[in-house]
Amino acid sequence: MELQLFGINHKTTKLSERELFIINDSNQEDFKNFFQSAFSDSVDSFFALSTCNRTEVYIFGSSRSATKIAQKTLEFFGSSDSLNNDLYFFNGNEAIKHMCNVASGLDSQVLGEQEILGQFKKSIQTYIELGSLKGEFQRLTDDIISIAKAARTETQIGFNSLSVSGLSLKIVQEIFEDPTQQKLTIVGAGQMALSVIENFHDNGIKNINAVNRSKKTLTINNSLSIETTHLSQLGVLIQNTDILVTSINSPLPIIGKGLIEQAMRERKNKPMLLIDLGVPRNIEDQVRDLEYAYLFTIEDIELVTQENLEERSFEALKARDLIQGRVNSLNQDKANKYSRNEAYAALKNVSSKIDDQDFLGLLNSDDPYSSLKQMHIVSDDQLQYISKLTPNAILSMIKEIRSA
Repeated sequence: MELQLFGINHKTTKLSERELFIINDSNQEDFKNFFQSAFSDSVDSFFALSTCNRTEVYIFGSSRSATKIAQKTLEFFGSSDSLNNDLYFFNGNEAIKHMCNVASGLDSQVLGEQEILGQFKKSIQTYIELGSLKGEFQRLTDDIISIAKAARTETQIGFNSLSVSGLSLKIVQEIFEDPTQQKLTIVGAGQMALSVIENFHDNGIKNINAVNRSKKTLTINNSLSIETTHLSQLGVLIQNTDILVTSINSPLPIIGKGLIEQAMRERKNKPMLLIDLGVPRNIEDQVRDLEYAYLFTIEDIELVTQENLEERSFEALKARDLIQGRVNSLNQDKANKYSRNEAYAALKNVSSKIDDQDFLGLLNSDDPYSSLKQMHIVSDDQLQYISKLTPNAILSMIKEIRSA
């Protein structure tokens, strides 16, 4: 069994093509069923992560199986022709390091961004609950999260970094002379939407409406909650909206050029800022053609990610070194555990073959390894594992085995 992964991200694939390969609440059950049905003979455990920057699939299974699995997965999503050449692959230690880089924000479009670790953890928990992430791979994800946390807390990788919601606020502050006087409508009720509401509210934008497919109460924090308006009312609500932020799961845009044109007529061409945080996109790109509508997508946000980049880039070098060291230690611990288990199995075999006299001779030996070697009942491979133990460790194991 080997850890492998494949995926696309903001560095390999433009937004319009990343939209073709998204795994989210709307399709992850179908994805899980497909994956388990198609690859049950080669995959023991798996999970997937989709954010605005990337979609990646993590596999614990037969060696060198990722390329075939990736091809069939893209075919399942109907995107193989567009994305085959964009895919990247990692396996073994490189896969572990990549996952640590992703979870810590080192591989994000916004270097050191704050939200990715939570998204990574949520994805893991989701696939544990779906029953597809388990056993050794699940335990490994605990180590990966621990390393990613250390990279963030033991370096300044997150130094003054902005989240996606923070970057959205920065755009608002650069466009409007007094953002606090503007009316905000947020479409969506997920974690990104909650983050936008909290960030904007904390910075003085108090006139906020939230729109969702179903009516619900959004609890932002202990002092702020908002009742959502049904999505069917968006057309009316948008006419009095200065800032429209969308973050909702939808395979197709839910806001078209016609809807914004109508709203602009009612607003007498008062400018409107639209920030589309959805992947796939929630707003038709043709909205850019309207004179007084200013549309920003996830790709556009890259233009405002450079603040404090030099400091964060320096800290990123430290974080990568830390990750490399922790992954090396993780592998050494795994190798030591394997060696110890093999030595234990070898000594258990020895114990079953020696009589009480030989057993007492071992216990009284100053060099139990040499004594075992002279018995000629242990293979060279087994002796190699035993040789890594101290004399006291050998004797302790033998006593434990004999008394069991």
